[in-house]
Amino acid sequence: MAVMTLKSLEGEGFRERMAKRLSKALRGKRRWLGVAFTSDLQTRKDVNTSIEAAFGHLVEAKPIRLMDFHAHGSEQAVETEQHLSGDQEAVAGVGYGILEVPHELYEAVRSLVNSPEALNDLSLMSLTSSGKIRLVRERLALERPPRRR
Repeated sequence: MAVMTLKSLEGEGFRERMAKRLSKALRGKRRWLGVAFTSDLQTRKDVNTSIEAAFGHLVEAKPIRLMDFHAHGSEQAVETEQHLSGDQEAVAGVGYGILEVPHELYEAVRSLVNSPEALNDLSLMSLTSSGKIRLVRERLALERPPRRR
């Protein structure tokens, strides 16, 4: 197994007390996918079950993670729907969220959720995507959730 050198922990005193951290270049690559969910998915558990059913055959070692979720009828979902109302891709009566998709799976996932019948078949539909979660949140007018400590 190759030994990784870490730029952030070059001093010997730090190695004894701190856990090793991967540099940005060594971390896994990912894409962020802004999606709309059907109104019957009202909890994160429901959405995770739907994601597992839709993409279970694609996921090997790296899972597709639900990062942000705002159920249909929530204050944030209503705000996002108003923000997107001028856009031709706006869909009424849906919840909104962001998925973290590993780079290797991105093309396959995107082709599944980009189709017009994806909302009926998979209970989710792609609205936007980016390499930066900040840009997806801006496009969908989603607020950044508070950090848990």
